[in-house]
Amino acid sequence: MRKGTLLTLSTALAVSMFTAIPVLADDTVYGQVNACALNVRAGGTADDEIIGDLAEADEVAVTDRLDNGWYEIEYDGQIAYVNGEYIDIYGESDDEDTEASYDESEDVSDENEDADDGQDAEPEDAEETEDSSEETAASTWNGPVLNRSNGTVQGPSGKETYYNLDMSGVVNIMRSMGNADEYWVREDGVKMLGNYIMCAANLDVHPRGSLVESSLGTCIVCDTGGFAYSNPNQLDIAVNW
Repeated sequence: MRKGTLLTLSTALAVSMFTAIPVLADDTVYGQVNACALNVRAGGTADDEIIGDLAEADEVAVTDRLDNGWYEIEYDGQIAYVNGEYIDIYGESDDEDTEASYDESEDVSDENEDADDGQDAEPEDAEETEDSSEETAASTWNGPVLNRSNGTVQGPSGKETYYNLDMSGVVNIMRSMGNADEYWVREDGVKMLGNYIMCAANLDVHPRGSLVESSLGTCIVCDTGGFAYSNPNQLDIAVNW
């Protein structure tokens, strides 16, 4: 009896040890959150349940990278998922094209994006200004102009929609690429980076940092989103509407 009891206890202890200690994959890499706040979800899409959050500069262990740009991470002893656009992997260049198909701010809608989600705070210089811009409208565009009530138009470069999200993570990415232009909000509610309207686009068609014409003026591509899969020429304009 005593020998059998010892064997049972030993077996139970071994099982307990294997189930209590998380094991990271061999290809685990580490990174840091580049947004003010980042939602942690139970699955790898913006539709999955939020199970926690991470703060700016938090370190994460990335165990896998999904095809849609999301990362599988180790979080509080369990597997969880975050939008990979808001994680800087140590030792990797900021301009590597690891975000080719990001679901912009964690929202994979084909019209208006996320991420998401209320996950970042606006940059400190994001106060609204009454200053107008010469880019209020493309001077050669005589077609429909995107606005709050007219939420989808065909502009000079193709389909246009708009989204209203915190932009601090996006601004941080542009800063890492060397863009030091002021972030501000135009009097019509359009979010600006210097003299250009901030927008999301298919990065294979319009690379990050490139300029493209819209019905509201010249845009600088700062972000991307799930819409890029079905609408490669679509522009999603950043606004505060």
